[in-house]
Amino acid sequence: MFILSSYQLSSENNQRIADCVKKLGGRFLPTSFGESSEEIIERLDEHISEATIFLGGRLSQDQWDNAERLRWVHIPWAGVNALFSLKGIEHSSLCFTNSSGVMADSVADQVAAYLVMLNRSLAKQIRWMERREWNRYTTVEHPDRRQLRGLTVGIVGYGAIGRAVAKRSKAFGMRVIATKRNATLEPNLDYLYTSAELHKLLAESDFVVITLPLTTETDGLFDRSLFSQMKSTAFLVNIARGKIVRQDDLIEALENGTIAGAALDVVEEEPLPSDSVLWGMENVIVTPHSSGGFVGFGEGVTDLFLDNLNRFVVGDELRNRVYPGRGY
Repeated sequence: MFILSSYQLSSENNQRIADCVKKLGGRFLPTSFGESSEEIIERLDEHISEATIFLGGRLSQDQWDNAERLRWVHIPWAGVNALFSLKGIEHSSLCFTNSSGVMADSVADQVAAYLVMLNRSLAKQIRWMERREWNRYTTVEHPDRRQLRGLTVGIVGYGAIGRAVAKRSKAFGMRVIATKRNATLEPNLDYLYTSAELHKLLAESDFVVITLPLTTETDGLFDRSLFSQMKSTAFLVNIARGKIVRQDDLIEALENGTIAGAALDVVEEEPLPSDSVLWGMENVIVTPHSSGGFVGFGEGVTDLFLDNLNRFVVGDELRNRVYPGRGY
């Protein structure tokens, strides 16, 4: 067994993996903080043909074609698109896993912050602060300021992140609905629609939170047609993948009042171009794909990888299986 890693981990977490692999009689070639991308690529070019297990989320086409001994790939984050876009990978019989559950609480915490900020127009008020303007509201019942209690959050895609968002939304006293391919009601949900009933969720929701994977089915899913089915007072939150939302259609919906606002941790083109109108919109929050990161993330990835490594050795089912043919 030879484990090759291109994922930068701390020396402590790399040592944890090395100790486990040594006990199993294998070999581990790590990547550490501070290594350049050139060094990592050179290591992959040299050793990918020997590896039986790969810890990383990106390979070039040549590297993939040379990875003839691979049996299992663990992707150290939630997104699989960079790897699953490789030619021929959809027919691979390898085992693939990802780290989606590791970041669920972190992403959900940031979603909770978005809900509060959007509902209280805090982004607008922060801009006032930056301009040193004391623009006090003239009435205590100004529509810019609502309570979350009693409002409906609609979660589009109900995996680990969706469940974590639902738990936090319930703590706010919100009504929580969701869509899922197979609709079986779960804790913290008031109603669960099938994916085909998305239009019903949109019509009911005060907040629409996208937690879907990017697949051929979801690419460009949120367009002008879907925005027109949302309440004019509703907000869109996207912490999934930027390409799920047609950005020009979103900008149009924001400018003409089709929807009330948006919080975007992901956008079609990253980084978001400096001339994008989204930067200047008072009803939009833009964050730099930051919701998944937290102190201890590397430790969480290492915990999951080592648990799966022990499962792999004895032939048990691995956690967090993902499939190239599905795209998730």
